[in-house]
Amino acid sequence: MLPYSIATEYMSCDLCGSNDQILMYSKIDPITGREYHVVECSCGMAFVNPMPTEASIPALYPEDYLKDKNDLSSLYGRMLELLPQCKGGKLLDIGCGRGDFIRHASKHGWDAEGVDLLAWDTPHNAPIRVGDFTTMDFPGAGYDAITAWALLEHVRKPSAFFERVSRLLKDDGVFVFVVSNFGAPGMRHSCTEDIPRHLQLFTPKAIKSYLNKYGMISRAIFHSDKIYSCYPFGLLRYGFQSLRKKERHCSSYENRSVALLRNRQIRGNALAWLVDVFRSIGPVDIFLDAVDLCLGVALANLSKIMKNYGVVTVVAISNRQKKSNPRKEDC
Repeated sequence: MLPYSIATEYMSCDLCGSNDQILMYSKIDPITGREYHVVECSCGMAFVNPMPTEASIPALYPEDYLKDKNDLSSLYGRMLELLPQCKGGKLLDIGCGRGDFIRHASKHGWDAEGVDLLAWDTPHNAPIRVGDFTTMDFPGAGYDAITAWALLEHVRKPSAFFERVSRLLKDDGVFVFVVSNFGAPGMRHSCTEDIPRHLQLFTPKAIKSYLNKYGMISRAIFHSDKIYSCYPFGLLRYGFQSLRKKERHCSSYENRSVALLRNRQIRGNALAWLVDVFRSIGPVDIFLDAVDLCLGVALANLSKIMKNYGVVTVVAISNRQKKSNPRKEDC
């Protein structure tokens, strides 16, 4: 039972302000039971519209949303490799959740703190501020690094986040963030995005536009699954429906088996997931799902070679910074 109803409102594009949008697809969210629509703006940015209001955002996240986000030390190590070699440097992690990453960074010499809109169950002592990052006070701020791991697609107005980050970064600081890439092969017609928790869907072009708009530039954009992976599932049934010119609603062409995961990782849940699949889905759909899985994995691997993967990791700096390699510089 949701604590309160979810209100929505029509939004202009956060990047360019345009109302020139086309409907890409609709999707029923299994958590809220509501239908949401993904539109694409003429500038290339895509987003949920009408969009849940600010007050409704907490209701989109179930209490067990971070259930499988445990024992990720190897992932946090790969994240730290993207940051400067900076003993005692100040680090701010936006959308820090329970604070696992900032705790890991603290163990490796960072003066780390976090901020999150919601108060999650934090299993350890970690300096976390709860509230709206865009309006929160940061006395004496001047961060050597600011990170946002798969956060910006969750916010209603990314522009406010980019602007705030540009003000909080030191002149020689780095902003490292991960977002999904709507422009990758298959992603425009895939149902794998976690709608409506993913409110904004970026492309590399949109990312660069945001950075330039707020006084930053991209030092590097990595198209790899080193941090997070992404697969364009649902394309098999989408192709069949396109040939028959049928309505393209996500519920009719998504990968049924993958949809049963509902924000869960395969690791640690494989057996329970397979039991759920064979209990809930017929043999024909299981066969189609298996073929679709192979297609999605193959296309994702190809997109890495093409340097247009479904998830991008961005290392950004102030456009005033002249350093040749921010990851090898000392603070």
